[in-house]
Amino acid sequence: MALESALQTLRRHVGRSADELRLDTEERWIVERGLQLCAQNCLDIATHLSASVGHDVSDYASAIDELASLHVLPGEFTRQFRGVAGFRNVVVHGYLAVDPNVLHRLLNERLDDFAVFSTYVEEYLGLC
Repeated sequence: MALESALQTLRRHVGRSADELRLDTEERWIVERGLQLCAQNCLDIATHLSASVGHDVSDYASAIDELASLHVLPGEFTRQFRGVAGFRNVVVHGYLAVDPNVLHRLLNERLDDFAVFSTYVEEYLGLC
């Protein structure tokens, strides 16, 4: 699975400081693109699951909310995780420069959220 592959790569970079991400362009790029891939994979899954039950979602954050409505994701996790949609938009569309402090926090404190998301989806689909 693409999500697991991206997570494996990112796990090799856990522990990098915000300063390292700020100063090392290649390191920042690896982390930023890896997080983008993780976010996009999760958001694609959310929109596909929503569509599979005939629910049209207007944006990625709504797709995450829809997974709570479908009882794929628990409410508290949904509230934490829905920010991934905004992160994805910033990275993909270049609305703003990605703050190395945000990358640091996602890499070192929130990376496992992507694996947790995957586990909830697998449970919903009966794959576990």
